[in-house]
Amino acid sequence: MNIFQKVTLQSLKKNKVRTIVTIVGVILSAAMISAVTTFTASMSNYMLQAAIASEGAWHGYVPDADIATTQEIVAAPEVAEASAMRHLGYALVDGNSPYVYVLSSDEETTEMLSVRLVGGHYPTSGNEILLPEHLLNSNKNTFKIGDTITLALGQRMVDGYYLTQGNPYQEEETLEVRETRTFTVAGVYRRLSDRVEPYEAPGYVAITGPDGNGNADSRYDVFFAMNRPGDIYSFLEDHTLNGKTNDRVLLYSGTTDVSGFENALRGLSAIVIGLIMFGSISLIYNAFSISVSERTKQFGLLSSIGATRKQLRGMVLFEALVVSVIGIPIGILSGILGIGVTLLFVGDLFATLLAGEGVPMTLCISAPSILVAIVVALVTVLISAWIPSGRATKITAIEAIRQSRDIRPDKKVRRSSGLTYRLFGLPGVLASQHYRRSRKKYRATIFSLFMSIVLFVSASAFTDYMVTMAGQGLDVAGYDVSMSLRQ
Repeated sequence: MNIFQKVTLQSLKKNKVRTIVTIVGVILSAAMISAVTTFTASMSNYMLQAAIASEGAWHGYVPDADIATTQEIVAAPEVAEASAMRHLGYALVDGNSPYVYVLSSDEETTEMLSVRLVGGHYPTSGNEILLPEHLLNSNKNTFKIGDTITLALGQRMVDGYYLTQGNPYQEEETLEVRETRTFTVAGVYRRLSDRVEPYEAPGYVAITGPDGNGNADSRYDVFFAMNRPGDIYSFLEDHTLNGKTNDRVLLYSGTTDVSGFENALRGLSAIVIGLIMFGSISLIYNAFSISVSERTKQFGLLSSIGATRKQLRGMVLFEALVVSVIGIPIGILSGILGIGVTLLFVGDLFATLLAGEGVPMTLCISAPSILVAIVVALVTVLISAWIPSGRATKITAIEAIRQSRDIRPDKKVRRSSGLTYRLFGLPGVLASQHYRRSRKKYRATIFSLFMSIVLFVSASAFTDYMVTMAGQGLDVAGYDVSMSLRQ
């Protein structure tokens, strides 16, 4: 530590009130910035979790894959997790769709698909079955949990070709029964994503427990998640797979191939942070400006004994670093705590925001958001100190020692009007004389009021935009009944 840094520390200790005020300003700035970055991370995580609850955690889906393709996907190093559902076949059922489509699965697959139970439990063996809720709602002979059902399972055929879930129902098709199996209804679950069970699919998806009776001719629906979500597109292309992607989950995962949400969220956050920086600079700048003004004589003495302009500027910037080391960590923690408490009370209100998925918004602390908050807060403080530090380097040693720029006697007699005294009394007269002597003195006050109004209007507008977006997302159609007819 050099002599200039020691002098700066002594000055900070000597002027404790000003130092505390400066640190409080840094804390407020860092708290607001970290609150924005933490809320952005929490919002992004909330949208992702809501998408996973609705669509599943998978990134890619390859339907009707043979055993070789299934093993290739499972063994790929780019794949973090993969699960396969074995086709057991179609069975005729009385409902809006002509078939029930039975798949054998395990617990990992149901978790990856975000299978949500309405009642009962997940199948634990190949003799138990999980039925979709919309099948029970449309079936004339409603199944109940615990019932035993017998299904004649087979393959849909037309002109010698077998049909899959991707092929809509055709009147000329037939069902070739290959086996008859009896199942116990273990539970009822909510309908899967339309990426897995399209609305035009001919069969309701029913899920059984693990069944180890597969063979070389078995077909599978393979769901998998990548180590890096953005690699899903190149993976499907490189392996020549005819698969689907979970676009909604990929959207909120920040992949480059699906644009929109992340860029919009970051853009809004950048605008808010920019406004906070602008207001913070005006606040912290005043503190450093007062510090430079009070230390003008000290700078003049140091300059007279050989201190360079660079060294004088370095003293002001070192003061900024000292208050930053104290204020920024406290501000970051305060901002995170504030958002955490806020989400603790209002997080559950988000549970029904996205199509009633029941996912509350929770606090998400990410390393990038904290790092961005630290860097932005530090840059804000340094800019606030850099501007007044120029003053310390521009005046000569004699001017600094005499403080001729700070103390200027006004020879002109200035009188206040009698109206000022009648309206505001003696304090008003003194204030009027003060501002008339030096109009520059109150520019900071006017600018601070201006920034307060700007920040308030910006926050109100941001809230209105969020409410509008939520309303559009939950917009209900203007009709009561919808009907689709097949020709």
